[in-house]
Amino acid sequence: MKIKILFLICTFVFTFQSAAAQIYEKLAEDTIGYVKAGTFGKPDVIKKTSKIGLAQVRVHYKFVTTQAAETRTNGARVSVYLDGAMTNGDLQNLTDEFYRNIQKKLGALGIEFVDWSAIQNTEYYADRQAKSDEKKTTNGDAKSGQGWVSFTANDGPVFMRYSVHERLPEPIAYSKAKNLSKTAEAIIGADLMTLDVVLDFTSINLATGVDTSWVDGTKYLNYQADYRIAPIMSVPESYALFYTQKNKFDIYNSKLPVVTRDYFSGKPYEDANKAALKMRTFFCEPRFTFTPVVIEADRDLYIAAARNALTAYADLFVEKMRLLRGGTVLNAANKKPADNTTMKQVTDEARKNRDTTPETTDELTAAIAEAEKQNKFQLAVGYYGELMKLNPDEAQNYVNRGVIYLNELSNFKAAAADFSKAIEIKITNPIVFYNRGTAYNKFSAQQADAVLNRKFHSKLRGIKPVKERLN
Repeated sequence: MKIKILFLICTFVFTFQSAAAQIYEKLAEDTIGYVKAGTFGKPDVIKKTSKIGLAQVRVHYKFVTTQAAETRTNGARVSVYLDGAMTNGDLQNLTDEFYRNIQKKLGALGIEFVDWSAIQNTEYYADRQAKSDEKKTTNGDAKSGQGWVSFTANDGPVFMRYSVHERLPEPIAYSKAKNLSKTAEAIIGADLMTLDVVLDFTSINLATGVDTSWVDGTKYLNYQADYRIAPIMSVPESYALFYTQKNKFDIYNSKLPVVTRDYFSGKPYEDANKAALKMRTFFCEPRFTFTPVVIEADRDLYIAAARNALTAYADLFVEKMRLLRGGTVLNAANKKPADNTTMKQVTDEARKNRDTTPETTDELTAAIAEAEKQNKFQLAVGYYGELMKLNPDEAQNYVNRGVIYLNELSNFKAAAADFSKAIEIKITNPIVFYNRGTAYNKFSAQQADAVLNRKFHSKLRGIKPVKERLN
């Protein structure tokens, strides 16, 4: 009877997981859309590509968002401004992380990526680099109440320009197509890929209305405006281009926003002085909105929330690509095997050869990125340990190491401990609590499996076959 119950539980868990997977697939289908090239256009490049040169990953970080509501008789507009201590370095680092994350997740589908140096050595890279440098008078832009700063991964040039205001990419004219195909051919026959995403920080619900009121027998028109503001991190727009040396291409954009509810600021408040300063700085005049609202972000929490939103987008984008490639993941035969090299082994080898090892924060951060790229996850967690000695109060390091323990090494006990430490230091992001719960659940299941295996193996010789017992 116990065996029957165990079978029922396994069946229920499998059914639940299958349903969850189907829901996630549907979410990816609904979120990322294919832009047809002609009446009968169908996705082609992503289905067949085996090697990609990721030439551009560009994130446009919104700092002004405006929502308008209009009727025939009246209208209203409310703008929300982002204030915080985030630096250009912070946003560049987030963009670089996003680049590596997209590359890693697409790599799990069996796609190989060329080194960044191969892209840098192309003629078109040099041309775009020169033109991009000429136009880098500012790293921000603003139009019609929308303001943003844009960063390109690896501080590279802009291969394809995307208009945040118009939600349109740069047209692919003949000369542009020729340059893209030549570049694809130059990087060892790989297909080119560019990706632009917009990261917004707020949700605005604005409504206007008008009715008639009577005062002492006199008729007046009564105009009303109502708005609600919420600090919510989201990716409302994206544009992805895959381009081959034979001038074939796939284009994808966002049909629905990817939203993560994170706590990175206090309650929005009105501050006419701050709004006026923003307007003078970016729009050259302070008279734009009758309702200036400010969201003041905590630097560390903003970075964590932005990272989570970009990761959520990356997961859905790659899931869409997986479905287009036949719904399969990289099989075990093609998967790059994990390398169990430890930091002790690397250190011992360095001492033997009288070489140096990473010591500073920057050196350790770069070493971690390289270790993860090479699937050396044991080495990566070792480097994280050294990084934590230098920066014991940096909660995000514990989150990052916990993710490696959880997803790559199946060390669920260590993962739960790291997530708990991050929460203890500062992190209030709900996703970290969710990850800790996942780690606890997987650790409990792991322990239960171990107990069951010991019991089954110890009594295996005395147990008759299941079919015989049930008959």
